[in-house]
Amino acid sequence: MRHRHRHRQPLPPRTVPNGFSIVELMLGLTIGLLASVVIAQVFIQSEAHRRTTSGAADAHQGGTIASWRMMRDLRMAGAGLQHGPTLWGCGLEAWFDGSRLLPAAAWPAPFEAFPVALPLAPIVVIDGGGAAPDAILVMAARGGAGPAPTPASIVDDTRIDLATSVGLGAGNLLLMADMAAIAPCRIGQVAAGFATVPGVPAPRAVPTGVPGSGYNAPGGFSTLAPDRDYAVIDLGGTPSIAMYGVVGGTLVQYDVLRTSGLAVPTVQAENVENLQVLYGVDDGTGGVANDNVVDRWVVPGTAGFDAASMLAGGAGVLQVKSIRLALVMRASEPSSVEGPAELVMFGDLATPLQVRVTVPTAERRFARQVVDLVIPLRNQWIALCAEERRAAGLPAPGTCG
Repeated sequence: MRHRHRHRQPLPPRTVPNGFSIVELMLGLTIGLLASVVIAQVFIQSEAHRRTTSGAADAHQGGTIASWRMMRDLRMAGAGLQHGPTLWGCGLEAWFDGSRLLPAAAWPAPFEAFPVALPLAPIVVIDGGGAAPDAILVMAARGGAGPAPTPASIVDDTRIDLATSVGLGAGNLLLMADMAAIAPCRIGQVAAGFATVPGVPAPRAVPTGVPGSGYNAPGGFSTLAPDRDYAVIDLGGTPSIAMYGVVGGTLVQYDVLRTSGLAVPTVQAENVENLQVLYGVDDGTGGVANDNVVDRWVVPGTAGFDAASMLAGGAGVLQVKSIRLALVMRASEPSSVEGPAELVMFGDLATPLQVRVTVPTAERRFARQVVDLVIPLRNQWIALCAEERRAAGLPAPGTCG
């Protein structure tokens, strides 16, 4: 009897399942989610701190740049224009390549409030009124012939004769003014070919170039009123007649004579919301008049110090010895901290001199900083001691030595 043997197939080996169980997956996802939340919170707090600190730093840095650029021009106010009793208030006339610059047809924003006919003045401020930004006009010469006017006679439309031409250079701008009366004063230009010879006395005859070219009027100086007591002030190659103001959140400068080659206002600093100015005056209120010491601060719209009086060459022009500027700077990014609803400019002074700026609710997360500085006008101190003012007995005893 035969036995049949069945051959059994071996069982497949048991395998360990690959991957994670559902419990392990849920646990991993939970841990990852918690880690993501922690990381996100740290990042949010870090970003909020960065915006808060960098916003304040940006506002401070912007204020430093803006104030430095303004101070560079403003502290030169009146340079080279201190002498001559009839200079301040004379009506400026200027041309460039045959086109009239002064009087102007109109001024660009934000300088529309200035008159189109500008008299000569070291510094003038248009009061914006309330918390509206002010606008500043500053004038200064940069000549090498000294600040004293040089007696002059007009020969024809291409030549003038001076008592001396020492210090004049080719291309320098000249201001022809009547020394006996406040009258129109005209800007012209020394011809490009003018030169002096070392060791030889400077020539009296000074060519002014082709009429209607450069800064020469179409008729040169020859169309000014005849038989007047004229004198010339050397303005140098790049005199400054500049306006400063705030428009659209930027501080802008306008070069009236276009010596920079630009015919539009140029941006000096961004994120500037406001500009306010006070005059420091030496008028004897609470002190001694005409001793070159600031007696009080006044708002530019104050009677006697308003723009019309200053441009007319009134007594207030000589009494202004310094200016105080305040700029409101705004950060470019919002922060996590809400700022105050109101900013106070000149907060250390009496209430009538303070300017309060309201910050809209939607803007309060943008950091703001008030930059405040005082700029002494040293050329105004010199002006008090000019020969004609000493002769008139204006300076207080001992002021001018």
